[in-house]
Amino acid sequence: MVPTRMRWLVGLVWVVACNGKQPAQLTKEPVGSATVGTGSADPAWAKDPPEVLRGKINGVNADVIVMRTGPLLEYRDVLATVEKTPGVANAEAFTFSELEIEKAGRPPQPIQLKGVDPARVGRVLTIGKHMKTGTLDALAATATPPPIVLGDVLAKTLSAAIGDDVTVRARKDGDPLPREAKTTVFRVAGTFHMDFDAYDEELALAPLSTTQALLDQGDRVMGIELTVTDIKSSQALAKTIETALGGPPYQAQDWYELNQQLFQALGHKRP
Repeated sequence: MVPTRMRWLVGLVWVVACNGKQPAQLTKEPVGSATVGTGSADPAWAKDPPEVLRGKINGVNADVIVMRTGPLLEYRDVLATVEKTPGVANAEAFTFSELEIEKAGRPPQPIQLKGVDPARVGRVLTIGKHMKTGTLDALAATATPPPIVLGDVLAKTLSAAIGDDVTVRARKDGDPLPREAKTTVFRVAGTFHMDFDAYDEELALAPLSTTQALLDQGDRVMGIELTVTDIKSSQALAKTIETALGGPPYQAQDWYELNQQLFQALGHKRP
């Protein structure tokens, strides 16, 4: 699965890499609502200090990502290996898919839906600290319809608030599509603001089990994401994990490697 819209490449260059394709050049493609590296058209976050920008990106995509060429069905074993690796703070399995969301009476909007483990996500991602309404803990509710949290700009576009029902389905335009995705009704359980336009405008989080059912792909995930106890060790730790997993078809990359083109375009070196 390779996102069709370059504006979501931040933090997802690894999706392209793990599908055997070359990542697009971020200095030439739009990211967020502007083109990075062109001066006055740059989005506000392009002026963030490196550590602030890293915090925003890692708050959604963690410090290190582990993926596999082909379906990751044995993710519980991979997760166990990751968790017992010295230097790993917390980890979780996740899914990701480009879909479409709609609230009754409003035009459908594209979304990037990330399935997360409600019991772990609060220890892996920092989105919980950036909730504008509701809490990230609401994703753990075993309710019908299942819960979903939205970027606050997306919620405003949909005129959706806590308690409102929204419908998620496969996109009707664009390619590739998860055409097997089932139309699913969710109930808004909260909104967040990461101060990063691509996240605030298009990102949604839902329980991992619900997204697996929605995508109708069985008990598989896209990858394992983790935080580290020392951010300066993230690159070495990624290689340690990759070695522990036996190398290919597994690949582990840290936050800088995943977003290297973006940081280089902004003149930021690895700390």
